[in-house]
Amino acid sequence: MLIRAYVPSDFAAVTALWDATGISIHYNDPAKDIRRMLATHDCQLYVGVEDDRVIASIMVGHEGHRGWLYKLAVLPEFQGKGYGRDLVQQAERWLVARGMPKVNLMIRDTNIKVRQFYERLGYTVAARTVMERWLKPDAIDMEPGELDVITTSLEMTERPTRPTIPCPPSHHAVLRLERPSIQFYRYIYKLVGERWMWADRRTMSDEALSAEITAAGVEIYVLYAGGEPAGYVELDRRPKPDILIAYFGLAPHFIGRGIGRYLLNWAIDQAWTYGPQRLLVNTWSFDHPRAFTNYQKAGFRPYRQTRGKILDPRLEGLIPADVQPRVAPAAGEP
Repeated sequence: MLIRAYVPSDFAAVTALWDATGISIHYNDPAKDIRRMLATHDCQLYVGVEDDRVIASIMVGHEGHRGWLYKLAVLPEFQGKGYGRDLVQQAERWLVARGMPKVNLMIRDTNIKVRQFYERLGYTVAARTVMERWLKPDAIDMEPGELDVITTSLEMTERPTRPTIPCPPSHHAVLRLERPSIQFYRYIYKLVGERWMWADRRTMSDEALSAEITAAGVEIYVLYAGGEPAGYVELDRRPKPDILIAYFGLAPHFIGRGIGRYLLNWAIDQAWTYGPQRLLVNTWSFDHPRAFTNYQKAGFRPYRQTRGKILDPRLEGLIPADVQPRVAPAAGEP
């Protein structure tokens, strides 16, 4: 891989790279980031090129005291070849040439893979507290009663090679709802999703909801623990050639017992029996704070992040007013 400085003709390839590797963030405009980089001598964007194709990038800068790394990305099909290490070393040489004694970077606590990458290069977690304050709270135009929502889409492009996760003890079983009734579906949808602000299907009529959950290609599986519904997963095979895990979760009083990992891996194995091109799942701002991390551990990779707004379902009476969801950390760039 050839490493060279960014030139304006690289813009389309670089932004496509950042989109493909999931480091593009809704509030960071790549055009503005690159313009700022080009306007100063204290920042540099490098690209990695193979056969005239931009396949990797890293941005490095300093503020006179220490260096910072940003925008490290390598296309998935080129990962594992040491290209990320080569880019980091190039950025470090740039900083040394400018007299910087140290280099810092920030990694979201959900991004386990990136943290492990930097640890292998000798980076350590510093005993510092990072604080932030949004200077533009109105970055998205919000009306009273609306909620700001970030949705992260993840994909799995090949079947995991891990061993099958054994079924937990104490009479656990996963059974398919062959002919789901509206009453039972509404019960388990509320049981699992109320805490995480699931409201879309509460607005649907019985007829519309029945058509959705009994459609060809939709499969609903319920996890029972000691005879009691403990959670469920809904597979949607309609977006061919992909399969979507449309809903997944546990009843509140079963969270923390270790059965969520079993159910997720069971669902992944079940989905791959159909031979999809990709297995997809989404997580949003109000999911469990460990949801994104758990999906990554299971083998999913983020590929897209979007930001939008919804009407607060508590104001519409769809979710109880006393529900106070924890805002899950969003996926993002290091």
